[in-house]
Amino acid sequence: ELNKKGYLNGHTPFSAMVAFASTLAAVLNQKRYICLSNEASANESTVLNDTVNHQYSKSYEFEKDFNEYSQKYLVPEIEYFSLLRPLSELQIAKIFSMCKDYHLVFKSCNVGSKQEIWCNHCAKCLFVYILMAAYLDDEDCISIFGEDLLNNADLYPILMELCGLSDNKPFECVGTREEVQVALALGIRRRKENRKPLGCLYMMYLDQVIEVPMVNINAVKNEWNNEHQIPSHLLKLVKEKVEEAFQ
Repeated sequence: ELNKKGYLNGHTPFSAMVAFASTLAAVLNQKRYICLSNEASANESTVLNDTVNHQYSKSYEFEKDFNEYSQKYLVPEIEYFSLLRPLSELQIAKIFSMCKDYHLVFKSCNVGSKQEIWCNHCAKCLFVYILMAAYLDDEDCISIFGEDLLNNADLYPILMELCGLSDNKPFECVGTREEVQVALALGIRRRKENRKPLGCLYMMYLDQVIEVPMVNINAVKNEWNNEHQIPSHLLKLVKEKVEEAFQ
């Protein structure tokens, strides 16, 4: 009944459920690897100065604990890991910004998931828009989302939560506070260099900060989280893809 009224389901540790289900599938299909797509950003706590993480079952902590449990009690031969764990959302967005064939079909919105749309009012929509705007022009972003989210002043409170100017992050699967700040800086610089107008959310953000940090794109390229469980022979593939995207 609540779903019919527009409410979302309460959060379940979906990734943990997938871990156990995929282990069974791996056994049945005689596969050695279970490969996920959880990035380094999933490790950041949602509640400021605390360890509460809405994405716990996507975190490295869970991944490590699950591997230890599985190898002790379930199937020691199977390895469970995320291929994206060394990477930041900024790096992943840069790689994806070049995959134009998928820009009009991908979605990352819980509110609009049942209709396969971007709702354009939630934290996930705004977060992904900010990431894409760091590497794409306004016209390209609008073609993906259907409207210019960075010109929607109603999203300002969500922006403040995403970039760390409010105490807590949204309880959504979004990147780190620092990543949002860097993505905003990249987006602002891109538009200034191209002599394009800044959306109102960019302007409202600038009013709240003393100065926008100077972002070195090579620093973004060279980010690397060493807390991962990727088999060594697969690490080369990840590094090659990052190198290719930032050429």
